[in-house]
Amino acid sequence: MNPQLVFGIGGAVAALWGLTIVVSPQWARKVGGDQFANGKPITLGFMRFIGVFLAVIGTLFVVAALTGFLPSHG
Repeated sequence: MNPQLVFGIGGAVAALWGLTIVVSPQWARKVGGDQFANGKPITLGFMRFIGVFLAVIGTLFVVAALTGFLPSHG
């Protein structure tokens, strides 16, 4: 498997997971927990921010892989 394929698949997974978090932050809080390790609660706005961040970064990885920006050799 070449690096373009690996980064493309990884970016697509990250983008889809980010969209899932954006669409349903309550479900994501239920699955991942509703507080940080220090005991502070995780707000829905922060969950949406994480989802948007993952979706944007994942999409950029997919675009970089498809356009040939990433090298095709190891």
